[in-house]
Amino acid sequence: DVTGYLLQYNNRFGTLALTDDLGTFYTYRTNVGNSCTSGAEIFVQGDWIVGKKLGLSVFTSTAFNHARYTDAHVKSGTTNISLRGNKVESAPDIISRNGCTIRYQKISWSVLYSYTAESFADPLNTVQPAKGTGAVGLVPAYGIADMNISIRLSKNLELKVNVNNFTNQQY
Repeated sequence: DVTGYLLQYNNRFGTLALTDDLGTFYTYRTNVGNSCTSGAEIFVQGDWIVGKKLGLSVFTSTAFNHARYTDAHVKSGTTNISLRGNKVESAPDIISRNGCTIRYQKISWSVLYSYTAESFADPLNTVQPAKGTGAVGLVPAYGIADMNISIRLSKNLELKVNVNNFTNQQY
């Protein structure tokens, strides 16, 4: 399954630095500009019967994003800065979920690996995060692995055990 998309987001909300008729600086919350996001999401799954009682399933669901400001300005200190060409905040270029499930009789074991590419927390694409806050700065890429095991006890009863982030990855 392959899906393409294009999102034109006009009149994004933000803040501008303005000065009134008396020369007094103030912050004004308003529409600050436009962005465009394009991309594709690809889902592929393969299922194999390996033996009479053994099955294998493998999948990937991966999204590729290109999210950029096309025409926008935002306040930085007491001035307004152009965002043209900046990455849209909280929009990583790649998000991928990949997994494998092995089934043997009534037992199923699955592993899922999730990857999210780096993104920015703010529209100015600040690299160095501010101390004590996550409001600005580069959000590093991260990957986590999850696992689950299930046992079918009867037609209406299944026991499942999930372990999220089993590698204890800090992100």
